Amino acid sequence: MAALRGITLEGTKNLKLMTSGPGRLAEAFGITREQDNDKDLTNAKCDLYIADDGWRPEKIAITTRIGLTKAAELPLRYIIAGNKFVSGPRNLVQLDQ
Repeated sequence: MAALRGITLEGTKNLKLMTSGPGRLAEAFGITREQDNDKDLTNAKCDLYIADDGWRPEKIAITTRIGLTKAAELPLRYIIAGNKFVSGPRNLVQLDQ
């Protein structure tokens, strides 16, 4: 993952740079538009599959969108509250589970 991101893992600062944000996460996993668009991420036979492992976070938070202009003020960004690998500002509202 570090090699795909072009970073070294010396110290904890670079560890956060590994996957904070959707673009960095995709790069770390080698996910590209050319290769992976139109894949069914719910199909277990797909080589790129998102599975439910049963783990549930203690708190979910909602923030406004970042890094775009269309509907940026809408609360459409869901994150694990307190997760240090989340990019951008953390002005958020917490949801009780």
